[in-house]
Amino acid sequence: MSELNFSADPLDDLKAKLEDHQLQEPEIITAPKIFYEDVSSEAFAYHIAIGHPSASLWSDEGGLFVASQGMKEDNAMGMLAIINRIWDGNDFEPTRKTAKTKRISGRRCTANIMLQQTVFEKWQGKQNDMSRAIGTSARFLTQRPKSTMGDREYQVPPERTPKMQIFHNRVRDIMEITLPVDDEGRLVPPVLKLSEEAKKLWIAYFNKVEEGLKPGGEFTEVRDFASKNAEQAVRISGVLHVFNYGPEGEIQPDTMEQSINLAEWYLHEAKRIFVTAGLPVEFKNAFILQNWIKNYCQMSQLSQLSQRIVLKEGPNQLRDKQIRDNALKILEEHGAVILITEGKKKIIKVNPKLLED
Repeated sequence: MSELNFSADPLDDLKAKLEDHQLQEPEIITAPKIFYEDVSSEAFAYHIAIGHPSASLWSDEGGLFVASQGMKEDNAMGMLAIINRIWDGNDFEPTRKTAKTKRISGRRCTANIMLQQTVFEKWQGKQNDMSRAIGTSARFLTQRPKSTMGDREYQVPPERTPKMQIFHNRVRDIMEITLPVDDEGRLVPPVLKLSEEAKKLWIAYFNKVEEGLKPGGEFTEVRDFASKNAEQAVRISGVLHVFNYGPEGEIQPDTMEQSINLAEWYLHEAKRIFVTAGLPVEFKNAFILQNWIKNYCQMSQLSQLSQRIVLKEGPNQLRDKQIRDNALKILEEHGAVILITEGKKKIIKVNPKLLED
């Protein structure tokens, strides 16, 4: 008696065959991709693995990256973890049944993401600031430049920009240097060493930052950034050295000193940005109002001003009487201002120490 064997579920067999067929798709030959902006974590990992050995996350409209497929709630951790792994210079081998994967090895990636304050806050708010919790934020050199709006008077464009031309020429020269890769296309960058004096400077800076991590120290509120800052300094020194002298020789003390100054500036910038970013909204408003009052008084050479002027000329979010009054109350409690009444006028008298620098 013959037997007939039927699959428990023919649909499962078809799905399995379809998945196998998809995995057999030939490689698509494309031009090397260097810049990534709106990308999923899987696509980013795959194209970095098979493409140009040096790539970047680059956007002058950071909302495109923050809102990208790779940064959606379910995918953000994977994207941030890949950034961490590449920043560390370690290999990464994803394994997925239904997607093409490739080992990331001998790859480097840089990032330059420009975003508005509201987009930045949205990014930091994703899943209780996951980017900081898993260490990605500390791997970025973050800055928040002071706005120049209102002070940008028209200037006739210069006919020549010789310093910019020198910079562009140097960048082109560096790009002409052949990438050091092995037979499998993996980067094998040369090792740059510190001179003895440069190393002494770096060790002194390392110890200085470490001292600031003690309880009550200068950097206890940004331990994650401070813990990576000495490494950031030596990375910056490598970039400056290659730009000035090429990928050879020893890093000298003057280069290290410049790099430490930059790294320390970024560390203080992280403290300014991320400590205030975690404040309750009423304290953020107070901080914003304090900066505005300071700038207003310094430009006008005044030591006091009317409370009403805040509603007319102050920051938009403070042009509400209740919000302004709450912010002024916090500033008065912390000694930044004294609120007085002269007749019918309500005056903000500024602490002279606030106007010293």
